[in-house]
Amino acid sequence: MLKMGITMKTQRKTRTYDFKSQEFIGKNGENILDKWLGSIYRILDVSSIKKYQKSGIDRILMRPDGSTVSVEYKFDLASSRTGNLFFETVSVDNKNISGWGWLSQAEYWIFLLPTMEVLVVEPGKMRNMIWCHRWELQEKEIQNVGYKTLGIPIPLSKVREIAYYTVQLEENFI
Repeated sequence: MLKMGITMKTQRKTRTYDFKSQEFIGKNGENILDKWLGSIYRILDVSSIKKYQKSGIDRILMRPDGSTVSVEYKFDLASSRTGNLFFETVSVDNKNISGWGWLSQAEYWIFLLPTMEVLVVEPGKMRNMIWCHRWELQEKEIQNVGYKTLGIPIPLSKVREIAYYTVQLEENFI
């Protein structure tokens, strides 16, 4: 796990998140992304299959030519308040479980923002950006019930610069 050059700092009140609430919100985001992508791809939801869960893969998208691509969905509600995406480095601090940012083996990450903007990112590009800027980035703690999640806030403007694809969805996807 990469810790070099990253400092721990919390600058606002601790807010506690619970898994069930986050899961509910995430499922709504998944439904929106499935609806959007369903017009182009045949979608296989593999999010409940252990093998894919461990690899950080939520969907297999089947292209019209028969080829496939693996993706992980992320719905980042806090981005509208913070102006950042949260790159998870440690999922559960007291069990030292690495976060999706390092573990995901998906070919693309698809971020849905509350503004209905979609950012499609190649994981290697985002990891490289974090590595290149590791001395200036600050890891943050998110308090959950009984553990903390750690991650690096990345400005949306920086993510847009490296995004493979961006789109603003219409209201009919809600």
